[in-house]
Amino acid sequence: MASRRIYCDKTELVLVVVGKNRVSTVNLRYDEIVSIRFQRCKEIRFFWPVSSERIVITTRKSDKPFIYTKYREKKFFNEYKQELAKFAKENNVTFYNEL
Repeated sequence: MASRRIYCDKTELVLVVVGKNRVSTVNLRYDEIVSIRFQRCKEIRFFWPVSSERIVITTRKSDKPFIYTKYREKKFFNEYKQELAKFAKENNVTFYNEL
């Protein structure tokens, strides 16, 4: 069963990050987020690259951005996009829609 990995509050994001050996949770206040970006990308599906989309969240807390791709987050991806666009607008977070 799929579970959500991005939770939006009024002024905070909670990100569930799945690594190779562990799962961690990151809490981000709006002032810790540098930008939220929606981009086109290529993703490997059944050994072939296919066109896809991704969400890239850049923060002051981490050197690397948090990336969520469409096929890995298939069930909730459109909800994430709507919620993050609204979150960025309400909290004056830099937002790029490159789709």
